[in-house]
Amino acid sequence: MAEGWTRRQVLAQATIAAAVYTLDPHELCCGVNAYAQTAGAETFELKKVGDGVWAAVAAVRYKVNSNAAIIETNDGVVVVDSHSKPSAARALYKEIQAVTKKPVKKIINTHFHWDHWQGNEVYAQANPSLEIIASEKMKAALLRPNSGVGGVPFIETQLKNLPGEIAKLKTDIQSAPDAETKARLENNLQQAESYMRELQNIKPAVPNRTVSQTMSLQEGGREIRLMLLGRGHTDGDLYIYMPREKVVATGHAVVDWMPFMNDGYPEEWGQTVGELEKLDIERIIPGHGEPAPRTHLAMFRGYLTDLVAAVKKAGADGMPLDAMKTKISDDLAPKYESYMSRYPVGQYRDRVPVNVEAAYNKLVKKM
Repeated sequence: MAEGWTRRQVLAQATIAAAVYTLDPHELCCGVNAYAQTAGAETFELKKVGDGVWAAVAAVRYKVNSNAAIIETNDGVVVVDSHSKPSAARALYKEIQAVTKKPVKKIINTHFHWDHWQGNEVYAQANPSLEIIASEKMKAALLRPNSGVGGVPFIETQLKNLPGEIAKLKTDIQSAPDAETKARLENNLQQAESYMRELQNIKPAVPNRTVSQTMSLQEGGREIRLMLLGRGHTDGDLYIYMPREKVVATGHAVVDWMPFMNDGYPEEWGQTVGELEKLDIERIIPGHGEPAPRTHLAMFRGYLTDLVAAVKKAGADGMPLDAMKTKISDDLAPKYESYMSRYPVGQYRDRVPVNVEAAYNKLVKKM
C-alpha cells in the first residue's frame, strides 16, 4: 500500500470517484467485447525488436493486460509497464527469466490507467530497492480521485462494479445461444472472479521517482530517454525512447487499434504524436497490439487529426451528436476501418462513436 494510504482511506476517496464514474465496458481504455475471441491464461509473447530489447505482447483477454517493453542492460532489466494485476506481472517475469536472469532494477509506468501499473507490487516485493519511475503528472493522477480509469482510488471503484459485471456474465451464460458462446462467457466469468480476488488483496506500489521534463537514463551501457512531448492520451504520457536501437515504447499514447479518448486531449494528441515522428524511430512497442513500424505513427496521427476536424466541422454545422456519430464513422471508414479492425478488440465501428462523443464533449459541447 502506498505510504499513508489505508484501505479505508482508499475507499473514502473512491466514493467520490464512483459518484461521477460508472464502469461501462465500452468506455474502458482497454475494454474487451464480451463476445470477442480471447485467451484465458495470463500470457505474453516476447518479440525481439532490438539488441537486448523485447516487446512483451499481451494475449488478448477479457480482463486485458498492457504490453510491456523489456530492456536488458549490462547489470539488470528495465520493464516498461506492469499490466493490470499481480498475476500478469508474475507471468511476464517468468518469460523474462527465459531470456535473462538479471534482476529487474527499474519499472517505468507510461501513464496512470489501471492496466499499466497495477502489477508494480510484484517487482517491488522482489526488489526492495526497485525504482518505479513515472512523470510527475502521472503520479498525481494515480493518487487523485476522479482522475479517470486508473489510479489508486479506481481500485475500489472497480471492486464496487465487479459484482454487477459478474452477475451479468452469469445471466448471459444462462441465455447463451450456443456452446461456443457459453464456453467463452464462462471463461470470461472465471477471469472476472479471479480479477476481483486479486483486487481485494492488492497492495498498490506507486512511483518513487518522477520526472517533469525529458531526460536520459544511463543504464548499464544503454541510453533510455524518458520523453514528455505534450498532452495526448493523458496529460502525463511518458514515451520511452532508445535512440541507439531506434525503438520507442508508447503506452496508450500510441496503440495498434482504436484509441480510448475519454481521459485524453483529442486536439493536442495528434500534435504530440507529430512530435514523436520527428525522432529517428524504426520500431514501436505500442500499449496494445503488435510491434509496429514507423509508418504506423502517421496512420494513428491521421485518424486523430481527421476525427477532430470532422467533429469540429459537424459541431459548427449544428449537427446532432447521434447523426455526427453515424456520419463521421462512415466518412472516415474508407481510410481507417480496415486498418483499425485487425484485432477482435478495439475495432473501428465499435470505437468511432465513443471517440466522436469524447471529442464532442471536449471540443464542441464546452463551447
